[in-house]
This record gives sequence, C-alpha cells and structure tokens, in this order.
Amino acid sequence: MQGQNSRSAAAAIPDRQRGGERRFTVKGERTRSTILDAAERQLSERGYAGVSLRGIIEEAGVQMGQLQHYFPSKEAVFVGVIERRLPEVVAGYGAALASLELAARAGPIELRTVIRTMTAVPRDWLSGCDAGRHRYLRILGLSTLSYDQPDYVARHRSVFRPLNDAVAIWLQRLHPGATPQRVAAAYDFIELNLLGLYFGFPAMSARSSTALLFDQLEEFLVGGAERLLKGADDL
Repeated sequence: MQGQNSRSAAAAIPDRQRGGERRFTVKGERTRSTILDAAERQLSERGYAGVSLRGIIEEAGVQMGQLQHYFPSKEAVFVGVIERRLPEVVAGYGAALASLELAARAGPIELRTVIRTMTAVPRDWLSGCDAGRHRYLRILGLSTLSYDQPDYVARHRSVFRPLNDAVAIWLQRLHPGATPQRVAAAYDFIELNLLGLYFGFPAMSARSSTALLFDQLEEFLVGGAERLLKGADDL
C-alpha cells in the first residue's frame, strides 16, 4: 500500500519540479535560485500578503525584468518557493510511512507511532541547522493558516492527499468504531497543531529545545486525537 501511495504522490508533483518544463542555463538557474532564496526569506518573515515583487528584487539584487522572466507574478514566485522543496518533503513523509508499515509487520501499532510518522519530517528539519528548511515550514504554517492564502496553497494539498489518506487509514484501523468524521477531525487536529508549531517555532525554540518541543507536542496530540477518535467534542 505504501509504495503505491508514494508513487501516486510523486506523480502529482508538477512537471516543472521534475525538470519536465523549462530548462535554464547554469547562470539562469543561479539567478532563479537567488530570487527564490530572497522570496523564501521574506515570505517566512512577512507572509504572502506582506511580500511584494519590488521587495524581492531589492533583496535578490536583480531587475524586475529578470524576475518576471522566471516568475510572471507574485503567486508564481510563491509556487516556485513551495515546489522547490516539495519533492523532499513528500519523499521524507513517504519514507516515514514506509517505516510505519514495516513496524506494523513486527507488532501492534499505537496511536503515538502514527503521530510520530506525521511529525517525522518537521522534527528532522527543525532539529537541523538548515535555515532554508526552517523558513519553508514556517511559510507552510503562515500561508495555510492565513485567511488570505494564495489559491495554490489549496491546490498543492493534492500532492499530499495519498499520504494523508494513508495516515487516516491508520487512525481508522486503531479506532475501527470511529466515524469518518471523527477520523477527519483527529487528522485535522494533528495537522493544525503541527502548522501552528511551524508558525511559532522561532519564538518557541528560543525558550525550549526542539526535542522537548516535539516531545510535548506529541503528548498533546496523542491525548487530543485519542479523545476525538473516541467521540469527545470539548477540545
């Protein structure tokens, strides 16, 4: 099942991310990456609504014509930022689910194990020193939780749907009596709290270690998801 889910998710990644559309020279790729780096920094600090093309070109040190050669609009820049790391996220998520499948063959699976599967990629990324990864997750948190999110935020979720569905199947297996609505509520509860962590991580990490933050989050998610799956509404 997991192999099929991983392949489906990979197939859903837009062709440009797999090199199927435009090709650029080495210099062109360098310019494009410089623009995306500047946009990633600004988007992580200000959110989509707070960023302008003018601000991006000033930070990147390029002309407006150069930026528009690669990205005709602000949303196109945003899409470029999101899709640049998207295959890495999907691959990490798929590997975590594959590990879950292997663990299931060895013995019973607990809710905590499923939640650790969902938190595996962000725990790894936020525990490391790659500032770009940190910024990327914060952009996901800012843009997904925002009321004025770009249309692409909703569209790109289809990339993760096979993987998300696999997690939902595990939640249902652990609580076979839970209704689909309860399973969806438990999944949303886990996802929204993760997005909140992405958004607040810079401030949170100044007060506590990443490992402790995720350990505390895990305890909270296990308790909350368990109650939702069993039918509690007072979270």
